[in-house]
Amino acid sequence: MSVTKLPSGRWRAQVYDPATGKNVSVSQVLEGPGTFATKTEAKHARMRARERLGHARVQVVTTHAFWERWTSDPLFARPKQSTNILNRERTQAFVDRYGHLRLAAIGDEVVAEWLAGGKRNGTVPALRAMFNDAASPKAGRLLTHNPFARLEISRGPGRRHEQPPSEEQLWTLIGHARRLVSPSFAAWLQVAAFSGLRPGELDALRRARVDLARARIEVVEQFDAKTRTFTLPKNGKRREAPLTPPARAAIVSLPEEGEFCFMSLRGEHWTPSSRAYHWKAVRAAAGWRGSLYLATRHFAGWYMVNVLELPSEDVAIALGHSDGGELVRRVAVLKAWTDRRRNKPYEPESLLAAMVPGDFRWSDLNGLVPRKQHADREMICSQARERFAILTNTTEDEQALLADQSSHREVTLFNRLVDKAREMRLRLG
Repeated sequence: MSVTKLPSGRWRAQVYDPATGKNVSVSQVLEGPGTFATKTEAKHARMRARERLGHARVQVVTTHAFWERWTSDPLFARPKQSTNILNRERTQAFVDRYGHLRLAAIGDEVVAEWLAGGKRNGTVPALRAMFNDAASPKAGRLLTHNPFARLEISRGPGRRHEQPPSEEQLWTLIGHARRLVSPSFAAWLQVAAFSGLRPGELDALRRARVDLARARIEVVEQFDAKTRTFTLPKNGKRREAPLTPPARAAIVSLPEEGEFCFMSLRGEHWTPSSRAYHWKAVRAAAGWRGSLYLATRHFAGWYMVNVLELPSEDVAIALGHSDGGELVRRVAVLKAWTDRRRNKPYEPESLLAAMVPGDFRWSDLNGLVPRKQHADREMICSQARERFAILTNTTEDEQALLADQSSHREVTLFNRLVDKAREMRLRLG
């Protein structure tokens, strides 16, 4: 029997090890206690040990050994070198502490100990990615369970309740930047607020990329502070951003001293480290407690929607928030799999086919449809079908999950797609 009662009254649990053909104590698999106070506790431990062993016992690999491979083998490298550097930094302390343990021994107890106090929550995405790779075929399926998956740690309210500065406050910030630092930094701040370019994109902005005639900025690169190199923008795509009148005025006010639009006091393009001190001084002088993000990109989004009255889709593209619909499609599939109500299974093709004028109560949509388009319902439906056509371009993994909407057996696949969706979201600015 795999669960037995000892003379002492405690319970012992064993689990079959396919690699040796023998039963082994769960303590050898979980690296925890070998006996339990109740039969239920022993059974739970046996279940966890079976999950840890999987279908076959893999070779013993320490956490440090896999981490060394994970951070150096090109097989696990992310597209951006800065991401690889960040992942190594975010996982270093964990490996320093638990690297001597077998990879398979990292379980709930270790995770709970590591996250106690909440100060290390920021390491979870990188650790989740590492253990997710350890469980993948390219690593040899060293794990059957990712201990950092679906921890449901609250990320807090984020910035959703924070408001950008008013136009008056923004011009006050720009004025202090001109007075305390230089015209170049004031212009940098002004273009950031009225174009929506990311800080790294502004640091790398060259004059040749500013088209005054077309009132456009070609955003083709950013300065990556991690690697000290110029790379593609954060989402990996080039784009055009509007050169609004305030942004244009800031750029043409500066002397042409080099190839970059904005030069620091040392005659070099701005970098995060060279900007940080000056921004802190400007913010204090203006009495602004918000972040640089709120004063620039957040303000730019507000300005484009409320002052320029641009469509939200155009604003998203201008700000570099374009993922080609892949994240939307992935989230739709994940939501469909988690919906356990007795609804019809989600089928992307059927959803698009249902987008016809007769299937909508148009009186409920009046506030969402531009007035000029109220009469052309067929055009509205046609545009909706075109925009959401990406939902039908599902990957093999997404198709497998959609096929599992009723039985909900593909838990491992679901967790893997959730992790990839999180990584996808982090790549977007």
